[in-house]
Amino acid sequence: MHWILRYTTTPDYLERRAAFREAHLRLAWDSVEAGDLLLGGAVGDPPESALLLFSNEAAARAFAEADPYVANGLVDRWDVRPWNTVVGEQAANPVRPAA
Repeated sequence: MHWILRYTTTPDYLERRAAFREAHLRLAWDSVEAGDLLLGGAVGDPPESALLLFSNEAAARAFAEADPYVANGLVDRWDVRPWNTVVGEQAANPVRPAA
């Protein structure tokens, strides 16, 4: 099982993120190095949300609780949802078609 951390960002997210971006990216790359965060990034152009893919639920929740974007109000709301990945090299539960 993988876990998706979903952020809904504030309308002024782009204007405000510069002050917190280095700390946010440091947290993200530390999570990658720990093996918890697999992928992450903003959704939309301009961004209106963000998705981060984690290997476990506890890490996803801990990330959001420690994220300067959340702590400083750049994220309106966040949630963590399970994602049963079945296709791809990193799928948690690979399912292949019958031969």
